[in-house]
Amino acid sequence: MKNILNIIFFLTFSNCFSQVVFEKMPENAKEIHFVYQIKSNYIVNDEGVFADTLLLKIDFPTLKYNLRKNPQDSSLVYGFSTLKNFGGKNKDILYAILYHSNETINGIHFIPSKKTVFNVVRGDDETKMIFKKYLKQRFIDFEYREEFDFAKKTEKINFPRVNYDRTFADISKNIKFNNDPTIGFYEEESKGVLYKNIVFFNKDLSKFISPVLFDNNNIGVYRIETIKKTITLKSVTYK
Repeated sequence: MKNILNIIFFLTFSNCFSQVVFEKMPENAKEIHFVYQIKSNYIVNDEGVFADTLLLKIDFPTLKYNLRKNPQDSSLVYGFSTLKNFGGKNKDILYAILYHSNETINGIHFIPSKKTVFNVVRGDDETKMIFKKYLKQRFIDFEYREEFDFAKKTEKINFPRVNYDRTFADISKNIKFNNDPTIGFYEEESKGVLYKNIVFFNKDLSKFISPVLFDNNNIGVYRIETIKKTITLKSVTYK
């Protein structure tokens, strides 16, 4: 399974995009404000549900599907199944995947104090439309907060009903680079499957601009591509 996932992401790597230009941080900046959009790689539309075939096998092992062109990129072939096949338990799984995988990170890094705060909002207009139109479910608004202290190397995550304190050693990811310092890889495991994720860095960005805590990056993150979701930097401003 690990070898299959590696092949998928090397194909993505071969089609990587050129560097996006961002404003460089002013020397007198005290705050860095940035926004990341996290999007599930599942596509739901009037026809049904599209996703990478390997992802469908992992999340929905008993689901029957056909091969169709990705409706957003005709160069890719995805697994496809009608919404009728997402009943009962499968509907609950799809609900949970879409609910937890579509988020917006509103981040601020406070330069003098070496602290970063994430205010994370779950869902967007498209996700809420999918819940209402296709899943026939009410979308429940949800927000949470993460605080990263780079001096103490600790993180606090505050959900509405529970809080967690963790150390950087517990949560940080290690990037593996080849010859290009703007492209790296890190691994995650889920449901017994090892995923290799691609990270696209940008030389114009501070290393504190990142949706994931890495322990060995020197510049900021523009985009992360995983088999499950895609994370893209939408804006950066300085104060």
